[in-house]
Amino acid sequence: MPANTSMGTCDLCGTTGRKAEMARHVVACAAERDAGAPTEPLLHVRIEAAGAPEYWLHVEARAGATLQQLDALLRAEWLECCGHLSSFRVGRREVSKRTSLLGLAPAKTFDYDYDFGSTTALRGKFIALRDGTPIRPAVRVLARNAPLPWRCAECEAAAVVLCPNCVDVEPSLFCSKHASGHPCNADEIWMPVVNSPRMGVCGYVGPTKRSRSRRADVAGPFAVPEADRA
Repeated sequence: MPANTSMGTCDLCGTTGRKAEMARHVVACAAERDAGAPTEPLLHVRIEAAGAPEYWLHVEARAGATLQQLDALLRAEWLECCGHLSSFRVGRREVSKRTSLLGLAPAKTFDYDYDFGSTTALRGKFIALRDGTPIRPAVRVLARNAPLPWRCAECEAAAVVLCPNCVDVEPSLFCSKHASGHPCNADEIWMPVVNSPRMGVCGYVGPTKRSRSRRADVAGPFAVPEADRA
């Protein structure tokens, strides 16, 4: 794991800042973009990867938004690979996805699991409730962590691919140059380095809105970003 720089970017305005700063920034930034009356309650929720808090999202949701809608956002942004099952929990109690976020807010925190085989576990915390202009979609990302500075196992260049065969037993991250010399290269199993706690797990290759193009990118021996080809 690279050193945690705790930096992130606001999805609304593009401002970058440290994790704690972004928590404050998005509150003001979202309010500045309100269109005025009518208003309704909006929930501010922080999502982190369990055991890896360097992966985080700040999310805003309409009070009537359901856990099913939050589940859809988490899948699209961080998780979806093969249509696995998922669940929300408060303590040991599973919570129905028909539950509204406002209805869950008194619990203050919750847990979420995607894929009950190779599980990616997340934790949510309710940060604040404000009155604002109704948003569409009903759940949106306000800010997210900056991509982590993963480095090649053979040099200091930025890693662009991960070998899923080796991820648990030996160095598995490589730049395009050193990926070609890795023993598993002939198997064409490379997975891209992505900004997600599910990187390298199952068939995950990136956000679903770009998954079709990303899958095409990794069909060959390894993915090579344009900047890394020089």
